[in-house]
Amino acid sequence: EIFREITRAVRQFEAAKLLVLAAPKVVNRILEEDSAAVAELEEFIGKTIRFQPEEHYSQEQYDVVLL
Repeated sequence: EIFREITRAVRQFEAAKLLVLAAPKVVNRILEEDSAAVAELEEFIGKTIRFQPEEHYSQEQYDVVLL
């Protein structure tokens, strides 16, 4: 779901980089288990994606910030 939101945001708005805020467990899972998918998505959209854990976010909550 996060990857779809990133793709949608990049198509709608111009941004040099993206920052994804999500629960620490979600960020860890993405960076450990889905790192290849993140690399492919970065290549596809031509932008860097950074992930930042947010302690107060639930596992279902995330934000994609265009920088």
